[in-house]
Amino acid sequence: MTTKTYTVAGTSHYKGQTKVRFTNDLSGRVRTLHKDGHEQIRLITLPRAMTKTEACRFLYDADQFQLPECQEAIENWVVNNGDTREFIRESVEREPEIVNTYIAEEFEPDF
Repeated sequence: MTTKTYTVAGTSHYKGQTKVRFTNDLSGRVRTLHKDGHEQIRLITLPRAMTKTEACRFLYDADQFQLPECQEAIENWVVNNGDTREFIRESVEREPEIVNTYIAEEFEPDF
């Protein structure tokens, strides 16, 4: 797993597929994507330098990326390339709480 960080992330649509994009140069990346024929280019500046998985976590919650195709692209990237444990980790650490308890039944084997 790489520790390279990025300051800009988002999605773009190309040849029928929406994919997640990462960069440190917003204007250069938009120019390249547009020149190559990408459509629906949605890139935002991240609040701090982030790894790709952290950036996906941020994008997943951002209002601009709530479209089904963006959500699916982010999920696909995380499943295929990212650290899913880091993706599902909540940004705010909460105190653990007991949600439900179960009592194990007495079990006697038949042998």
